[in-house]
Amino acid sequence: MGTNLILLSALALGAAIGTSGSPGPSAAAALDETARFLAGKGAGADSKLAAYARGGFYAEYSEQIKTGFARFQQPNLVEMQTWWRKYSPATSPAVFYPFSGPDIAHAIALFPDADTYLLFGLEPPGAIPNPRAMHPDTIRAGLNGVLTSLDTIFEASFFVTKGMERKLGRTSFNGIAGLLMLFLAMSNCTVTGARKIAVGPDSTLVAGTAADEAILWQSPPLSRVPGVEITFKRERGKPQTVRYFMLNVEDASLAKSSPNFLPYVKSMGRVATVIKSASYLMHKDSAREPPPCFDQIRALVLAQSDFIVQDDSGVPLKYFARDRWKLLFHGYYEAPIPMFSNLLQKDLKLEVQKTSTGKLPFSYGYNRKRGESNLMTAERIQ
Repeated sequence: MGTNLILLSALALGAAIGTSGSPGPSAAAALDETARFLAGKGAGADSKLAAYARGGFYAEYSEQIKTGFARFQQPNLVEMQTWWRKYSPATSPAVFYPFSGPDIAHAIALFPDADTYLLFGLEPPGAIPNPRAMHPDTIRAGLNGVLTSLDTIFEASFFVTKGMERKLGRTSFNGIAGLLMLFLAMSNCTVTGARKIAVGPDSTLVAGTAADEAILWQSPPLSRVPGVEITFKRERGKPQTVRYFMLNVEDASLAKSSPNFLPYVKSMGRVATVIKSASYLMHKDSAREPPPCFDQIRALVLAQSDFIVQDDSGVPLKYFARDRWKLLFHGYYEAPIPMFSNLLQKDLKLEVQKTSTGKLPFSYGYNRKRGESNLMTAERIQ
């Protein structure tokens, strides 16, 4: 699973991508080539990766990536985008995607024109991959790691956090940084920059350090939230940025280790929020239930969002004041999957039965069988 993968040193990595996070043309081209290489799209004839990309193993890897995407992700995303045009808000300069893992694909499918996307999860940011500096055997091990990580994402259309950390490589292609680059390339975006970042003690963005690689979400240093930033653009499009951070947003952990993170999110201003397959974490109420609870992140979503699109695993319906939100219900909702069967929302079930706009022509969230997914959109009216 790539535990012996070899990467550039922090110094060499800084030289490769630029310490300012704004690489020159050659560095930007190298990053985009890496993203395309990870996405199974080969390499240019004059690339150092050209010979490897012509080999038998890479051909098999490329075919598996393309087949998985074409079978599961691409048709679902296209159908979702077509349906979504009727319900999407007019503008969304900033998108917040809690508990996302590396799922930038759904964020840009729902909100393609945002300037900034902010994602977070428990998975480490990982290294910014540079296959040109690797031995062919190391590249092969890294690509095998990517396939392992993508098994669930392609088939289930969500990123499974539990047990996934051992599948991810901190120094390989299948860290969050590598997977973000891969998904951007598969979404026909051009990667233009990448750098390690962190949220510092004063809740502002700072450069990442080599020491960030050793941070664990279970025991982070006070007020240091490690992450990765990737810039990209679409054809003839504007520059766009995705930032991913690793942290635990459970109330006690925020208070103890990361009190700087929510103020950083607030500094983004008004946001559109995407919630999908969020493990029902924001359902627990600290006034009635024992920890861990997620009251703070739920409160931030409700306070800072002008628009929310979510499945039933997001913010429970009972927290949406009807005089503040215009709510629409879509799809089918009978009950959560068995793993979360105790989290049935009776009020949501009644609303969907009464007012649903109809079954969804795509899968979204845990109930991934066609026709069994649900969505709620919430637009702030005051």
